[in-house]
Order: sequence, then C-alpha cells, then structure tokens
Amino acid sequence: MKTPLFRELSTKYETRIWLNNPELGLIDTLLDAHPELLEYVREDITRGQKSSNFGRGDMPSVEQIFRAAIYKEIKQLDYRGLEEAQDDSRSCAAFIRLDPNRYYSFQMYQSYISKISEESLGKVMVLLNKIAIDEGLESVEQFRQDSFVVESDIHYPTNNSLVWDCIKESHRLLAQLSKEVSELKYQNYLKGAKKTYFKINNTKSGDKRVNLFIKQLILFTKTINNVSNAVKKNLKLV
Repeated sequence: MKTPLFRELSTKYETRIWLNNPELGLIDTLLDAHPELLEYVREDITRGQKSSNFGRGDMPSVEQIFRAAIYKEIKQLDYRGLEEAQDDSRSCAAFIRLDPNRYYSFQMYQSYISKISEESLGKVMVLLNKIAIDEGLESVEQFRQDSFVVESDIHYPTNNSLVWDCIKESHRLLAQLSKEVSELKYQNYLKGAKKTYFKINNTKSGDKRVNLFIKQLILFTKTINNVSNAVKKNLKLV
C-alpha cells in the first residue's frame, strides 16, 4: 500500500526540476513532512543572534540555512560553489526556497552554515535516511553499485584549501591511530586551523592574508609532527 508521502513524492517527480534531481526531491518531501528535523540545528544556527534581528529580509531564514547546508553536503560544494549554484541551478534555488530576487553571498552562507556542528548535521542525515526507510522509500536489503565515471564538483585547489585539507586528514589519521596506540596524546589544532582557514578566505588585505597563511602553515607543521610522532610510536609497538 502506498503511503501519503509516497504519493506526494510521485506527484513531485512529475515536475522536471525534481525528476532530474530525485535525491533532492526526496529530501525536500521528507523535510516538508517532518519540520521537527529543523530543531536539531536551530540552536546551532541562532547561537549569538538576537531573535528580533534573525530572519530579516536581507538574511536567510533558519530553514534556508538548514536546506543550504544539506544541499552543500549532498553536492560536495564549497561556499563559493554554493553561491554559484543558487544562480545557475533551478533545483538548488527551489530546494533552498530562495526568493528569485534575494540570493545570498558565499560569506553569508559560510557565516551561518559553519555554525552547524558536524554532530547535528550528522544526526539529521541519519534521521532522514531512517524516515525514508520507514516510509518504504529506501531499502537496506540490497544495494546497487557501478563504476561509471561521472562529472562531480570539487573545490578550487587554492593553497589555503589544500593546507586545510591536509590538516583535516592529519587529524583523521590521528584519531584512527589513537585507537591503535594506547595512551596516545596529541595536541588538536583542528578548531584553530578551521577558524584561520575561514579568516583567510574572508580577508581582503594582502598583508593580513599572508600573516594568516603563515600562521596556518605553523599549525600544519605542528599537526604533521603529531602524526609523525604517533606513527613512530606505533611502529615501536609492532
């Protein structure tokens, strides 16, 4: 028996914009049917904002920020890519619920989406999948996989983004090594490096950007040393 949600989704797929983007159409339908999901990220997004000011006409609503964060995650975009997508993609504008006369800069998206913790966004994505499974829209009994090469979006490889990627990957490896090496202690520079990464992107002054990048390189060197020391300690135990 088809559920009301399934019938609503079937109707939505009659529209070309969603027919070409079935994953977005599915999530759009689930978000409309379960507005309570928004509460998982509301506190993150509104932190530090005065309730009287948030939601003004020149600022995105909590729902728009939430939807933009999901779109960015699904499409694996950086913030500049997200800004371009809202102009170039009808499905992006429809999914985020943008006013045709009101688009937002990548700095605006960054300032709010970066507030959403990975834990909060992760919970939402898990719940979306659980709801889809419970509604019979997704199945975990079998999966299909292929090896076709498809075009995908990647962030532009600036020096800043490459160093930030290396720092993130280094901390991922450190977290993995900490499970293998007992009593492994290391300094976590991830939070400071993330803040510096965003500052470099948003700073206009060339001299200030250089100083910030030098600071980031120092954090990068310290992080690499952490990984090197952890690997050496692990090898001694082999």
